[in-house]
Amino acid sequence: MKVHNKIKQMVEICPALAFTYRTLRDAWLLQRQRAELTPYGFRLMGSRAMQTGAFEQEETALIEKMLVDVDVFVDVGANIGFYTCLARSKGAYTIAVEPLTQNMDYLYANLYANGWNDVEVYPVGLARSPGLANLYGGGTGASLLEGWAGASPLMRRTIALSTLDIVLGERFVGKKLLIKVDVEGAEYELLQGASRTLSLTPAPIWIVEIGLAEHHPSGFNRNYAGTFDVFWKYGYESWTANNLRQSVTPASIEECVRLRRTRFGTHNYLFIKE
Repeated sequence: MKVHNKIKQMVEICPALAFTYRTLRDAWLLQRQRAELTPYGFRLMGSRAMQTGAFEQEETALIEKMLVDVDVFVDVGANIGFYTCLARSKGAYTIAVEPLTQNMDYLYANLYANGWNDVEVYPVGLARSPGLANLYGGGTGASLLEGWAGASPLMRRTIALSTLDIVLGERFVGKKLLIKVDVEGAEYELLQGASRTLSLTPAPIWIVEIGLAEHHPSGFNRNYAGTFDVFWKYGYESWTANNLRQSVTPASIEECVRLRRTRFGTHNYLFIKE
């Protein structure tokens, strides 16, 4: 315990050392873990809350319900693969997009723990155009935004970027898609590279995490209203992705921006084109 505390003190002083320490720690923990059976019927390692069913219960219930009538599930910001495994276990053709190497290690391990080798996996970030970018922070909070959730600028690595339109291409015209997006502040940029996907018929259902002030380096998401505007431009309607299922309108978003706080009780939103 004393050695562990000394290491913690060192990494707090030197963010670069913290990055190296966490990378090695995650690799060591992965080797020591085993996949546990979840209440959803698949095996998972890497998160006790996900293993026990305590993770994002309202969002999980919503996605599980929608997967009954879905051909393809696209998990953007797949992290260690909880929703990827949920969708694959329900028989949906599944695509996972995750740029962080440590998360990818768990994602691969979780897929193999369930005997699944037919999931499409893309180790990239998604933006308005292909290229390269820095990814900051780690774990569930890795972001393309420098300073996201207080992450040190030294805790970064270079990743490849693609677009959602490139990843999906023209392969799923006529298919029912459910797209989950959790990209820690980069939602608006992702949608700039998704015009063809937004125009698909039938229209995909989207569940997107959109924060107004939480974790943003400047304290305020300047693309908050713009992210909703993109969906409305393409004819989508929006609701909160929780049990309350509140309607989200331009007037309510304008009020949130004016007050700089939300009143919805969630950061996850559902977009459907009727």
